[in-house]
Amino acid sequence: MTSTEMIEDMLERQKKYDAEVFKKHNVTSVSRQQLERALFDELGELMHAQKADWCWWKFTQEPVDVAKVFEEYVDVLHFALMFEITYGDCRYQNEDIEYNYKTLKFDSELGQAYVYSRVLGSVEDDDVLAYVIALGLHMGFSLEKIYKEYIRKNEINKERLAKGY
Repeated sequence: MTSTEMIEDMLERQKKYDAEVFKKHNVTSVSRQQLERALFDELGELMHAQKADWCWWKFTQEPVDVAKVFEEYVDVLHFALMFEITYGDCRYQNEDIEYNYKTLKFDSELGQAYVYSRVLGSVEDDDVLAYVIALGLHMGFSLEKIYKEYIRKNEINKERLAKGY
């Protein structure tokens, strides 16, 4: 699969999952503000999963669990996909991701918190998905690995939904 095909497959899977969630919870839509808040919350969880990298004041801080970091990243991706489905304009092609990756490399010099805040800033440009994918690449995850983890986590989310999560 090409990168665009993987992204489009994730978008289709997310669209189906969102429809199931909406039906189960009797919701017809999610506002832009709700999606922004969900992204903010998940970015906080992602940053918290990396706490050992920046928490200097605590001797009892657990080491960073890369698998947990990756799972939290994929949770951010779920909402970025949802944002793209609802408000995006198909700006997730290779050149969009590459542009955001270069931007992110520059942004990372300003610190991790700034990088994460840029995800929220990208909602103004409807460029969330390309930036979140670029973030994953910057964190060292290949698009193929991101795709596989998204599918795994999407299945877990479906199971949770079926069990009343």
